[in-house]
Amino acid sequence: MAAFSERALAAVSLALRVLTLLLLIASLIIMVTDKIYVGPFSAVEDPPNFTFRDRLAYRYVVSAAVIGCAYTLLVLPFAVIHLAQGRKIGRGGATVVLIFTDVVFAILIATGAAAGLGLTVETIQRLAKFMNSDSKKFLNMVDLSCGLMLGATVCMVFMITISAHSLI
Repeated sequence: MAAFSERALAAVSLALRVLTLLLLIASLIIMVTDKIYVGPFSAVEDPPNFTFRDRLAYRYVVSAAVIGCAYTLLVLPFAVIHLAQGRKIGRGGATVVLIFTDVVFAILIATGAAAGLGLTVETIQRLAKFMNSDSKKFLNMVDLSCGLMLGATVCMVFMITISAHSLI
């Protein structure tokens, strides 16, 4: 019974890691492709545009998503091995290190999402009367991207819980 329970936890952990990766990739795609054309030159063939590169907080959102994707891709093979072989890579100390790194990266992803949401809310509060539909669409897409990152954070919190349960 205990082996089945560990195998089930490994399968859930793998599914959560894959879901985390998919959420982070979707967030990254939305954030990188989101742009608006600003200024009086929006009718020109190649007008200047506003993207995530123009605000520091949005750059932090993209960097947190990229780092989260890289970390998830790094630990995904360990989750696959854990499920396939029924045993973890290393015992005790390796699990504690994995839990610690999961916590660190969950905090990084959560702060990235919070920075994006914070700047978006501040922008809406300050400039609500001056915003057109393109600006609102841009900010809604940023909100969606940050929401996906928060979903990835929730998945990581569940993974941390599962990993901590395996120490008991």
